Amino acid sequence: MDIAIAWGQQDLFGHLNNVVYFEHMEHVRMHLLQRIGVLQSHEEQGLGVILAATECRFHRPVTWPSTLTIHTGVDRIGNTSFHMTYRTVDAAGALVAEGTSVQVMYDYERASKVRIPDSVRQRIGSLAPLHIPCA
Repeated sequence: MDIAIAWGQQDLFGHLNNVVYFEHMEHVRMHLLQRIGVLQSHEEQGLGVILAATECRFHRPVTWPSTLTIHTGVDRIGNTSFHMTYRTVDAAGALVAEGTSVQVMYDYERASKVRIPDSVRQRIGSLAPLHIPCA
C-alpha cells in the first residue's frame, strides 16, 4: 500500500515522527484483517483480535515530501494468535523500517482468547507473505 507523507507528520528534527510508522502498520493491518475475515467475524460473532505486541525498527529517516510503500504478511500462525511482519520502503525501494505485531484471536463476549477459526486460517494461507495488496 502506498502512503504519501503529510507535512504535519514530521517531528522537530524534520523527519517522519516515529508514531506515524505505527499508524501505517495499523492501517495495513486493518486491511489485512478485513481480507482474512476477522472484521466480519467480529461484527457477526463477536470474535476479533487484540493486539498483543508491536515493534518497529527504523533504518533511515524519511522527510517530506515522500511516498512510502508498506508491505505486510502473516509469517506465523499459532493456536490462538498470528504474527505479522511489515516492511516500509521509500520510492527508490530502500528499506526505511521493519516491524512486527502479534494478534490474539479474542471472544469479546466472553473476554477470553479463542482458537483462530479455520476459515481465517484458510484465508491467511491463501495470501502471499509481505505482498498482500491492501486496497
